[in-house]
Amino acid sequence: MGTTLNAASGPGIPLEVLRIVTPLGIRFWDLTLNLPINDGLTVNLWLANLPGPRLTAVPTLSGVYAFFGLPGLHAAEYPNGGVGASRTFTYVVTVQDQLGRYLPAVLVYTLDQNGAVLVNGVPDSTPGPRLAYLFSAPTRQATPGVAAVSAYLIDQATNNPAPWALLTIRVGNDPETWTGIADDSGRVLVLVPYPVVQRLQFGSPPGSGQGSITGETWPLTVQVQYSPDQLGYPLASVPGLVWPWTVTPNLKDILDSQQPGSIWADPATPVTEFQATLTLGQDLVLRSAALSPWSLSSSLNISRGTSPP
Repeated sequence: MGTTLNAASGPGIPLEVLRIVTPLGIRFWDLTLNLPINDGLTVNLWLANLPGPRLTAVPTLSGVYAFFGLPGLHAAEYPNGGVGASRTFTYVVTVQDQLGRYLPAVLVYTLDQNGAVLVNGVPDSTPGPRLAYLFSAPTRQATPGVAAVSAYLIDQATNNPAPWALLTIRVGNDPETWTGIADDSGRVLVLVPYPVVQRLQFGSPPGSGQGSITGETWPLTVQVQYSPDQLGYPLASVPGLVWPWTVTPNLKDILDSQQPGSIWADPATPVTEFQATLTLGQDLVLRSAALSPWSLSSSLNISRGTSPP
């Protein structure tokens, strides 16, 4: 990302050209709605492992949150020939939704002295801003055409909440999955778009004479990933920071480092996949069976995933 400023005197005669490059710009994305998130976010940045003032991102007209004045990258922001790339700088970014739709998120980016973002230690040549997904907070309201599937996740071994576990849902035989992240109290919400009701595709015109779709149902397959020991907390020990940043892991660890876990749908038998039924127009709360065969628990109990050898 770059900006060019011209200082001119007289009709169209530039006396000086100042080019400012923005090495780090982030576009945030809502996976459920498949739309960019252009409002309501406060996005801050710190240089990792070093105390210092925070930077606040500036939202651009195109919806990108851009940082100016990154510590260590002045030469990359105001380029005047190559500056080399021997040094790298790691930054911790926090994202908070002031409208309460999304969970707080912590993102970590490493850039070299030229302002290139490193991916697996290699400068990424992909043009444009970085793309980051945000996940629904448990209090978010579902929009029309979208089902709310929620759960209160409990660690079977400790009987404590299971924060930051991943809950993944698949509807019927559709290969597409929908994912939610448990908040720091173990509560998770997955927003799942309702599938097309197949019988409404028939008739002439389509949907004529097919009757009411009230009570239409779909089978759900639910899986979890839960490996709390694999999560890193980049801001846990930064002086002066408070909740939620002291207890929020790196989003990359949440998504990439957790292993498939087990679900105790039945109090005696753990399973790797939990089957449920989604009904049109009705919110769904996933629960384990209680010890009594005639009741349900208030929670969905899960076990930690085992790391590969």
